[in-house]
Amino acid sequence: MSQSDKRAVNAVHALLIKRFPKAFPKNYDDIRPLKIDVHADLIARAPDLDPALLRRALANHTGRDGYLLALVHGRGNRRYDLDGNPAGAVTPEERAAAQKRLDASTKRGQDKAARVREHKEREEKRKKQREIERRNREAKAARKAAHERVQQEIAARKAALIAQGITPESRSERKRRLIREAAERAARKAQGARPAGRPADDAGQRPAPRPFRDRPGPADRFERPERAPERDERPARPPERAETEPDRPAPQVEFRKKRRFVPPADELSSPEVGATPMTTDQGVK
Repeated sequence: MSQSDKRAVNAVHALLIKRFPKAFPKNYDDIRPLKIDVHADLIARAPDLDPALLRRALANHTGRDGYLLALVHGRGNRRYDLDGNPAGAVTPEERAAAQKRLDASTKRGQDKAARVREHKEREEKRKKQREIERRNREAKAARKAAHERVQQEIAARKAALIAQGITPESRSERKRRLIREAAERAARKAQGARPAGRPADDAGQRPAPRPFRDRPGPADRFERPERAPERDERPARPPERAETEPDRPAPQVEFRKKRRFVPPADELSSPEVGATPMTTDQGVK
């Protein structure tokens, strides 16, 4: 249905509310079930209205959740005509069909509410993302402006130095110049450490020590005496034997083994013999 048709149906429904307030009440809770074939009564009593628009307006009214609730939970199970008079009753089958339509409408409403909620959440996220992007653009523009301002200040300082006859140099150029100057100073220092008139062949020799005096004079007060060469204090190695001595025979050793002597039985019964057994040593060569 187009927007113009929706507006036309809403206009017809507003006229029905004005002409038949008992059948089409303004209050949502006052809606009551209408009689069967109420569409014929509407065409007969409102001939100036388009029958197609009347049918659409009636379908819009009877498809509302308030009308379905009136069919399901209405008191007395009665239907009413355009003047509010009882005209028929609501059957259990019609009540069950209205309950199904009400459940489907509730499900559609919940799904629509979920979609609306998700749409709002997505829009909120997009809004936050757009705000973050805007802040990032502003920060980037501020950094760019600050960089351009610094570059302008540097260019102005360079121009002032050039006007004074000073050649400006960048940080990298100054670093390379300092390194080069340090290397040149080190090279000059190394060249100045060698004497000017020294022959090339004596470059690797050390100067000879000055002779030591018994009594140093004022000029030699702080001179150290010449150190005597160190002597080899290691002990002399014994001379090796010219010939190896012949092997001498090992001396004979005499071994003695202690053996136990057991006397006869008659001697053991004698009172002169003690309890300690006698032993004797026999030599074994």
